[in-house]
Amino acid sequence: MAWHPSPMADDELDSLLTEQIAYYRTRAGEYDFTYPLDVHADAGARAELLTRLEQLAPFGKTLELACGTGQWTAELARHATEVTAVDAAPEALTLCRQRVGTAPVHFVEADLFTWRPRERYDFDFFSAWLSHVPPQRFDTFWALVDDCLKPGGSVFVIDELPAVAAVERPAPEQPAPAVLREVSGGRAFRAIKVLYAPDELQIRLDALGWKSDINTVGWRYFSASLRRDER
Repeated sequence: MAWHPSPMADDELDSLLTEQIAYYRTRAGEYDFTYPLDVHADAGARAELLTRLEQLAPFGKTLELACGTGQWTAELARHATEVTAVDAAPEALTLCRQRVGTAPVHFVEADLFTWRPRERYDFDFFSAWLSHVPPQRFDTFWALVDDCLKPGGSVFVIDELPAVAAVERPAPEQPAPAVLREVSGGRAFRAIKVLYAPDELQIRLDALGWKSDINTVGWRYFSASLRRDER
């Protein structure tokens, strides 16, 4: 997805990020019916991603960033000592609580661009979130991930590949790569969407001191296992 930075001020980027949160708050009740991993055609992709995740078990003390409605939270809780699940949308957190039931999950409502951890974790996880981090805050976000991780801990990431751009509606002239997303009733929101090719992402992570193993799953998804590079 081609993107050229505009001369907009930081407050324009903040406005876009605020609208992205509003989108997920509004969409929370329909998210599980519309997210592609719940579509039958992608059932195989989810199974493969789950297998790769479970190969890293047991997870120990686990942090999930942007947990949403809990599609992965319940899976993490099966192999973790405990899970801390963070999301900016209270509507999504309510659904996540219902999904995980009595599992040992602690919920935190917070904007990930301002939130700071109170402790460190053995395992950090986030799905469909890295693509919502604006390029201007890529380095800062990964510094946050590092701050959340115990020495020797690991990170697992799931997100979408550049081929997804063909099925998105780009929003032009934004302070970061963005798309238009509709919810029931036809209301449209802007949301950031940065799609990384695996080799590009690996180079950027290597420059920040992360050792990564990135694998594609079908045409749409990738998974990445990461540790801090101790060189």
